Amino acid sequence: MNNTHTPFWDHFMWIYTGRLTWVPLILSLLFVLFRKNWKEALLVVVALALTITLCDQFASSLCKPYFARFRPAQDPEFSPFVQIVNGYRGGRYGFISSHAANSFGAVVLLALIFRNRLFTIAAVVWAIVNCYSRIYLGVHYPGDILAGTVAGIVIAVIVYAIGVKIRRRLWVKHILRQRQSPYYKDPDIVLSTIVICLSVVSISAYALVQVYF
Repeated sequence: MNNTHTPFWDHFMWIYTGRLTWVPLILSLLFVLFRKNWKEALLVVVALALTITLCDQFASSLCKPYFARFRPAQDPEFSPFVQIVNGYRGGRYGFISSHAANSFGAVVLLALIFRNRLFTIAAVVWAIVNCYSRIYLGVHYPGDILAGTVAGIVIAVIVYAIGVKIRRRLWVKHILRQRQSPYYKDPDIVLSTIVICLSVVSISAYALVQVYF
């Protein structure tokens, strides 16, 4: 999973794994959320921020120092067999993967809220590629990714369940009047799906330019 490298995929994975790949998705989601109902939007944004924070802290502040398992590129015995890109080796420890936890935490939470099949498929594929980029770059073992994915899903489900209870209480108090989320199967969610696809296409085009021009 790390052995075969090409100039195109080196550029692609290097860009894809960066934080800038989140920006178009976040902006499109904010547009869709606040376009419908700002009170609902605030609840979703808080739930999403809480999910990502919990995922990141659980992975980085708890699991990595506790298990202290070297990343492939940092392991003194294993690193000679690892191909890296641009000299990037990541931090010292890699179990569990923060990228996997954050990606799948955010994707699962939004999938539960939106219930839009097209968005869910596109977002899950986006998260899978994001996870694989970490293996490609030599900074995570598959086990790091799998554990991070499970952690992200569990945290997202817990936050979603808490959010549903909070929303019901707010609705009872007439702060929120809709029994059902205004985003449920909303066709506007397709906008975020298109943005995800365009982001991947843009990264691919940039990688091609870097390789051939």
